[in-house]
Amino acid sequence: MKTPEIRREYPVADIREIIIDWNGFSYLVIYGRHINGWFIAIPNWEVCVEASEPTDVLYNTEKLAKFLNNANAGRELAEAIKEHWESNN
Repeated sequence: MKTPEIRREYPVADIREIIIDWNGFSYLVIYGRHINGWFIAIPNWEVCVEASEPTDVLYNTEKLAKFLNNANAGRELAEAIKEHWESNN
């Protein structure tokens, strides 16, 4: 078996880590920008998705809702991310 080889390293930027409490659940959300765009990770829910910029609630809702299996949670988290981004930039 071959040893993995790291071919290249890319910078990440605008990384934010927040905790969002919603509907009796807690979501540890890490979002930021990488070489191909944006991402949102929710490690305590085992979710990580390609995303749009933090202000694109519609697209981010669709991505999060699919993997959280809950449209309302996806929307609320996408809205909270947008609000956090706007209040900290």
